[in-house]
Amino acid sequence: MPGLNGVDISTTEIADLKALFQQHTALRREVKLLPNGVTTITETDDVPLRAALVTHVIQMVERLQQQRNPQVIIQSPTLDQLFSQADQITTQVTPTATGIAVTQTSDNPSVVALLHQHAGEVSDMAERGMQAVHERMMSTN
Repeated sequence: MPGLNGVDISTTEIADLKALFQQHTALRREVKLLPNGVTTITETDDVPLRAALVTHVIQMVERLQQQRNPQVIIQSPTLDQLFSQADQITTQVTPTATGIAVTQTSDNPSVVALLHQHAGEVSDMAERGMQAVHERMMSTN
Protein backbone atom coordinates (compact mmCIF):
# COMPACT_ATOMS: atom_id res chain seq x y z
CA MET A 1 0.00 0.00 0.00
CA PRO A 2 2.30 2.76 -1.23
CA GLY A 3 -0.34 5.40 -0.52
CA LEU A 4 0.32 4.96 3.19
CA ASN A 5 3.82 6.43 2.86
CA GLY A 6 4.31 10.01 3.91
CA VAL A 7 6.79 12.71 4.83
CA ASP A 8 6.92 11.89 8.55
CA ILE A 9 5.62 8.40 9.29
CA SER A 10 7.24 5.30 10.78
CA THR A 11 7.03 1.73 9.51
CA THR A 12 5.03 0.85 12.63
CA GLU A 13 2.49 3.58 11.87
CA ILE A 14 2.22 2.32 8.28
CA ALA A 15 1.67 -1.25 9.54
CA ASP A 16 -1.11 -0.05 11.87
CA LEU A 17 -2.81 1.86 9.04
CA LYS A 18 -2.50 -1.14 6.74
CA ALA A 19 -4.15 -3.38 9.36
CA LEU A 20 -6.98 -0.88 9.88
CA PHE A 21 -7.68 -0.63 6.15
CA GLN A 22 -7.37 -4.35 5.43
CA GLN A 23 -9.54 -5.37 8.39
CA HIS A 24 -11.95 -2.42 8.40
CA THR A 25 -14.97 -4.74 8.46
CA ALA A 26 -13.98 -5.81 11.99
CA LEU A 27 -14.30 -2.21 13.26
CA ARG A 28 -17.38 -0.68 14.90
CA ARG A 29 -17.64 3.07 15.03
CA GLU A 30 -20.03 5.46 16.70
CA VAL A 31 -19.90 9.23 16.20
CA LYS A 32 -21.70 11.87 18.22
CA LEU A 33 -21.54 15.38 16.77
CA LEU A 34 -21.37 17.98 19.52
CA PRO A 35 -22.07 21.70 19.14
CA ASN A 36 -18.38 22.33 19.89
CA GLY A 37 -16.82 19.17 18.48
CA VAL A 38 -17.18 15.42 18.26
CA THR A 39 -17.04 12.23 20.30
CA THR A 40 -16.06 9.04 18.51
CA ILE A 41 -15.94 5.50 19.78
CA THR A 42 -14.10 2.95 17.66
CA GLU A 43 -13.96 -0.65 18.77
CA THR A 44 -13.19 -4.18 17.62
CA ASP A 45 -13.31 -7.65 19.13
CA ASP A 46 -10.12 -8.57 17.22
CA VAL A 47 -7.34 -8.17 19.80
CA PRO A 48 -4.39 -7.55 17.40
CA LEU A 49 -6.50 -5.09 15.38
CA ARG A 50 -7.52 -3.35 18.63
CA ALA A 51 -3.84 -2.86 19.47
CA ALA A 52 -3.24 -1.29 16.04
CA LEU A 53 -6.33 0.91 16.46
CA VAL A 54 -5.44 2.19 19.92
CA THR A 55 -1.81 2.78 18.97
CA HIS A 56 -2.85 4.64 15.82
CA VAL A 57 -5.29 6.89 17.67
CA ILE A 58 -2.86 7.71 20.47
CA GLN A 59 -0.05 8.46 18.01
CA MET A 60 -2.30 10.69 15.91
CA VAL A 61 -3.44 12.62 18.98
CA GLU A 62 0.20 13.10 20.00
CA ARG A 63 1.06 14.20 16.45
CA LEU A 64 -1.83 16.68 16.46
CA GLN A 65 -0.71 18.15 19.79
CA GLN A 66 2.84 18.48 18.42
CA GLN A 67 1.56 19.72 15.03
CA ARG A 68 3.55 16.92 13.31
CA ASN A 69 1.51 16.25 10.19
CA PRO A 70 2.60 12.88 8.74
CA GLN A 71 1.55 14.03 5.25
CA VAL A 72 0.51 10.54 4.19
CA ILE A 73 -0.16 10.40 0.45
CA ILE A 74 -3.79 9.31 0.85
CA GLN A 75 -4.73 11.53 3.78
CA SER A 76 -7.63 13.89 3.50
CA PRO A 77 -7.13 17.64 3.03
CA THR A 78 -9.35 17.97 6.10
CA LEU A 79 -6.60 16.40 8.19
CA ASP A 80 -4.06 18.91 6.83
CA GLN A 81 -6.38 21.73 7.91
CA LEU A 82 -6.79 20.22 11.38
CA PHE A 83 -3.02 20.00 11.80
CA SER A 84 -2.66 23.65 10.82
CA GLN A 85 -5.17 24.63 13.55
CA ALA A 86 -4.22 22.01 16.14
CA ASP A 87 -3.63 24.64 18.82
CA GLN A 88 -7.39 25.29 18.77
CA ILE A 89 -8.36 21.67 19.52
CA THR A 90 -8.75 20.07 22.95
CA THR A 91 -8.62 16.29 22.94
CA GLN A 92 -9.62 13.73 25.55
CA VAL A 93 -8.86 10.03 24.98
CA THR A 94 -10.57 7.30 27.00
CA PRO A 95 -9.96 3.58 26.60
CA THR A 96 -13.02 1.34 26.30
CA ALA A 97 -13.27 -2.39 26.91
CA THR A 98 -12.75 -3.10 23.20
CA GLY A 99 -11.26 0.08 21.75
CA ILE A 100 -10.98 3.79 22.28
CA ALA A 101 -13.17 6.87 22.69
CA VAL A 102 -12.00 10.32 21.62
CA THR A 103 -13.63 13.68 22.31
CA GLN A 104 -12.28 16.68 20.44
CA THR A 105 -13.63 20.17 20.96
CA SER A 106 -12.87 23.70 19.84
CA ASP A 107 -14.18 27.21 20.42
CA ASN A 108 -13.63 27.98 16.72
CA PRO A 109 -16.73 27.12 14.63
CA SER A 110 -14.65 26.49 11.49
CA VAL A 111 -12.48 23.99 13.42
CA VAL A 112 -15.63 22.33 14.78
CA ALA A 113 -16.84 21.93 11.18
CA LEU A 114 -13.49 20.32 10.28
CA LEU A 115 -13.77 17.94 13.26
CA HIS A 116 -17.25 16.92 12.11
CA GLN A 117 -16.05 16.43 8.53
CA HIS A 118 -13.01 14.39 9.56
CA ALA A 119 -15.12 12.15 11.82
CA GLY A 120 -17.35 11.42 8.84
CA GLU A 121 -14.37 10.64 6.63
CA VAL A 122 -12.92 8.23 9.19
CA SER A 123 -16.30 6.54 9.60
CA ASP A 124 -16.53 6.11 5.82
CA MET A 125 -13.05 4.57 5.77
CA ALA A 126 -13.96 2.25 8.66
CA GLU A 127 -17.05 1.15 6.76
CA ARG A 128 -15.67 0.89 3.21
CA GLY A 129 -11.87 0.76 3.57
CA MET A 130 -9.67 1.87 0.69
CA GLN A 131 -12.68 2.25 -1.62
CA ALA A 132 -13.71 5.32 0.40
CA VAL A 133 -10.19 6.75 0.15
CA HIS A 134 -9.99 6.19 -3.61
CA GLU A 135 -13.37 7.83 -4.18
CA ARG A 136 -12.44 10.85 -2.05
CA MET A 137 -9.12 11.24 -3.86
CA MET A 138 -10.83 11.07 -7.26
CA SER A 139 -13.35 13.73 -6.25
CA THR A 140 -10.60 16.18 -5.18
CA ASN A 141 -8.64 15.89 -8.41
